[in-house]
Formats: sequence, C-alpha cells, structure tokens
Amino acid sequence: MSKFRILGVAALALLTLARDSTAQRGGAVRTGARGAVVGGLVGGESGAATGAKIGVVTGAARSVGQEAQARAQYQATAAYQSAPRSDFNQAPPAVLGDAPSAATAPSAATAPPAATAPSPEAVLQKNGKPVVGVTLLADWKPTTGANHVSGVSADGQAFAMIAILDGVADKQAGIAKVKQGLLRYLQDIKYDDQTETKRGATVVTGTAKGKKAGVDVVFAVGVMDAGAGQIVGAAFIVDSKIEDYYKETIRQICQTVRVGDDFAAKK
Repeated sequence: MSKFRILGVAALALLTLARDSTAQRGGAVRTGARGAVVGGLVGGESGAATGAKIGVVTGAARSVGQEAQARAQYQATAAYQSAPRSDFNQAPPAVLGDAPSAATAPSAATAPPAATAPSPEAVLQKNGKPVVGVTLLADWKPTTGANHVSGVSADGQAFAMIAILDGVADKQAGIAKVKQGLLRYLQDIKYDDQTETKRGATVVTGTAKGKKAGVDVVFAVGVMDAGAGQIVGAAFIVDSKIEDYYKETIRQICQTVRVGDDFAAKK
C-alpha cells in the first residue's frame, strides 16, 4: 500500500472517530427515549393504526412487553431504590401549555410494569375539526385540557404531552415557545443538535435537571405543522437513569401521533 493510501486511510479513521465522538456528545445520533422520539414522531395514518393496536400486533406487544419486564427488574434493584427520581404525577412538567392537575398514581416502589394495552385515542380539535391525536398506554391515563392531552407513566418517571400551539406562526417560532416552556420546569439545560424527521417534524432533544425534584432528566420536544399552518407540539420528559427502559414505549406513543392532514386522508 502506498504512503498516500496509508495516510488516506488514517485520515478516514480519524474522521470516523471524530464523528462518533460528536454523536456521543449530543450530535444527530441519539439513543434511549430521545432517539425514539427522533425516529418515531408522527406516524401518520398507518402509524396510528399500528400504534392503536399495541398489545394486538405481535411485534409491538413483544417489544413493549419485554421492555416493561426489563424495567420492572431494574426497578427492583437496590441501585434504583436508592437513587433520587421524579414523580411527574405530583409535578407534571407541562412545557407545552397549562399544567394539568396532579394525578393520583401508585408510588414508584409499588407501581406495576407498564401495560401493553392502549387507551383510546385522544384527539384535540379546533373549530370542530380534529387537529392532532395520540394513543397512550392504558396505565398512563391521559389528562385532556382545552388544547392539550398529557399522560404520566405509572411509576411517575416518564411524561408525555401533545398540544395545539396557538399564536405560533411556524415551526421555528414553535421551537422558541417550547424552549420557554422548558425553562419553567428544567434547569442546567443542554441541547443536542436540532433534527428534522422524515415526516417534517422539527425535534429538539437534550438533558437537564428538574427544578422541583432536582433529578437528572432527558427531554425530546417535536414541533410540526398539522395542516393549514396550525402548529402543534409533542413533548416527552423521562428520568435519565431509566431512559433506556422507556425507549420502546415512547417510540410506540410517537408512532400513534397523527395530525390534521392524516385525519383528512382517512376519509
């Protein structure tokens, strides 16, 4: 091999290492719950149909069920029991709108594994027309307001919220509003690179610390055009120590999200 080819191979190897290092520090490649949102947000009509059958479709039931079992095993460990953790049932981080009332749920120590059955699809409407819908797992028990639907996992360590963002002109304005919302509930925020999904959602992810509980969390917030210029948002916040045990659950929720154009296509 010539000297120039050797130098070329070495340079390529260095570039590859640099790229991987950047990804691990918060580049375009993400794992856990954040990666699930980037890869799965806005499933559309077909995604919603699949997500709505969680527990019936074999592959989805298996992945979410296996994750629930792994999560239960992890939650039984001494390391988990001694670690500080959030309780979003008591302090819902409603970064996309008005905070819902604190829900009553079992404590993290006694919470059952996440269910694999879905709750009914929750659909937000405006002027009598559907704008955005989402299907949460049954034990998340969504809380619905005038312009949002939210849910908290049974153990209180994962939070999801879908909302209509009124008064927002475009996705970048939506991202700016989202960041203001994050500041109300989180501190020490570190953002990953902004991402655009295949369906056109703009996603911002990162790490932070909850202001009330002081627990390290990860977050992923997506903003999208639901049709006719109506901007909607989806937010997910999960305790960082359990992030990898919620990625399949979060992915399935993301894949059930459908927006106005998807409802129109179904007719």
